[in-house]
Amino acid sequence: MKKIILTTLVSAATLAVFAQGTVNFSNLSTALTSPPDRLVRFGTNGFGNPSGVSGAPAVTNVIPTLVAQLYYGSSTAVADSLVAVSTAPGTLRGSTSASAGTWFGNGTRTISGFNPGDTVNLQVRVWDISKGTDFLAATASANLPNYAGANGDWYGSSAIFQYTITTNPTPAPSEFNMNAFTGFSLSFVSVPEPSTLALAGLGAAGLLFIRRRK
Repeated sequence: MKKIILTTLVSAATLAVFAQGTVNFSNLSTALTSPPDRLVRFGTNGFGNPSGVSGAPAVTNVIPTLVAQLYYGSSTAVADSLVAVSTAPGTLRGSTSASAGTWFGNGTRTISGFNPGDTVNLQVRVWDISKGTDFLAATASANLPNYAGANGDWYGSSAIFQYTITTNPTPAPSEFNMNAFTGFSLSFVSVPEPSTLALAGLGAAGLLFIRRRK
């Protein structure tokens, strides 16, 4: 009887371990061959783009709180239903790095609730974590004034790509790479300066006054 109970417990533990997968959350050239382009880039000029060149690799010189996080879901999941992995996001590197456009904190991420052989949808999202602890919270505040000297937010997300959890009992490290990941550009959402907003408010008040006079 004890043997049966022990076998049952071992089997349950094994199933619990298998009900998850792992992936190497990295866009470094050591993990992903190029082409295609694997880098996170600035889409347009804007505050926080120290190079002043649209399409330059995204870095954290001016905004040290740009982070990258991995989101996942079933093979048919759309962006709105993807959830973040439990590990903290990585932080984009600085412009002096030889790997600009990539993030620190790369490494193994757990994909819970899926088994070896399952194909999952993945997406990489980048945002300013000082504006929100997750992507949705940060982008919801993108219309609020923020940085000293300028207003706006950088954020963006990759195309959804697929990853199949390996069934190989002795997998090679390359089997955990995000091979279907392609790079993407961040968007800069600018916000009018307070003085501009004040002028807009005065203009609206003036128009309302004129309409009432009529």
